[in-house]
Amino acid sequence: MRKYLVQVALLAGLPGGALAQPVGAFLTAADRSNLDAQLAAEATASARAGFDQQWGSLLPSLSASGGYTRNQFDAVVDLPTGATTSEKVVIIPRDQLDATLKAELPLVEVSRWLRVSAASATADAAEARERAARDQLRRAVVNAYYAVAGAQALVESSQRSLAVAKAQLQQQGDRRTAGVGSELEVARAGAEVARATQVVADAEAQLATSRRALRTLTGVEVTQPLVLPQDDLHPEPPLDELEARAAATPPVAAAERDAESAARTSSAASAALAPTLGAQFTQRFTNATGFQNQAALWNAGLTFSWRGDLGSVQGLRVASAAAQTARLTAEKARRSAVDQVHADWQRVTAALTKVTAAKAQVASAQRAQAIAKERNAAGVATQLDVIQADRDLFAAEVSDVTARFELATARASLHLSAGLSLEAP
Repeated sequence: MRKYLVQVALLAGLPGGALAQPVGAFLTAADRSNLDAQLAAEATASARAGFDQQWGSLLPSLSASGGYTRNQFDAVVDLPTGATTSEKVVIIPRDQLDATLKAELPLVEVSRWLRVSAASATADAAEARERAARDQLRRAVVNAYYAVAGAQALVESSQRSLAVAKAQLQQQGDRRTAGVGSELEVARAGAEVARATQVVADAEAQLATSRRALRTLTGVEVTQPLVLPQDDLHPEPPLDELEARAAATPPVAAAERDAESAARTSSAASAALAPTLGAQFTQRFTNATGFQNQAALWNAGLTFSWRGDLGSVQGLRVASAAAQTARLTAEKARRSAVDQVHADWQRVTAALTKVTAAKAQVASAQRAQAIAKERNAAGVATQLDVIQADRDLFAAEVSDVTARFELATARASLHLSAGLSLEAP
């Protein structure tokens, strides 16, 4: 239970799970407003429409046509209807009107069936790519979120370092005024203030840039300081267990669906050499009744067709090569996914060690700074010792921030790479 709460706190971005501006709010906003997410959704909609279009080709098609023709001459004949009677039949009227309704249905067309199946796989691949794009977006948002938190921590550390440097300058100035200090010590303290001021400026610029990147990704403005999480340093599940899950991640699923679509397209190219069978029904309305002398008449029938040409054979070779390429691409995607899980797992492992070492480094640097100040006050340590201790503490705090940032982002990246939830391992 504690591990779950730590992961929730990690998502909140604040120790103890305080939800000032939780990362979940940024993730939700990114799903709704990010342009990459919208483009992925449109690509999925387009693929689904393509499948519907192919499926519609299997259904009956209806067509209607009509026309008016002005003939120079009409054709009218008298047809005998009895021994002494006859009937005028208009073969071709002077003003001819025609209307035709036609329904067609493909009965046996294997190539078209397989193209519909291929379109279905393509639509599934588009959905998997959309999920992959959203995972990549979540990865970017989490990284940007913790980049802001890390930059904020660096700003705070650099400001503390600047405050210490200013206090040191004030102390050395007072000593100089009292006649127990030297001008050299005052100059050194002034140089340290200038150096710390530059560090603060760099940290503030990095914070502003990180905030802008997060806003661009999500459309949400950072209104409160974000804090790096306190991690309980629990290990992740075994590497082989996570690598086994990589095959089910969206990028691999998309590549496999693409390979399936290419294979079905290749089969459709082969089936294009097979004959087709269709049915049709036609209803005609006309005042050019002909010898049938009927203004409305219909006909129905079956259509058998076959076509073979060199282009179709070459098209089969092209489709077969595309299917083989798609299969290789799917295998490459699977291996890349496994390699990504491996790399992320190693990053987490290394980050756990670095966080532990960084905490020890901060504790040692704080102790060294206190000793240096005590010894300097007692006159047994130089000003350079104090300045170096202050710099060492700042460097240790930077290392601690960097290690915690790397651990937070590595955990999130590993969970996304292995298809795990961000909220729980």
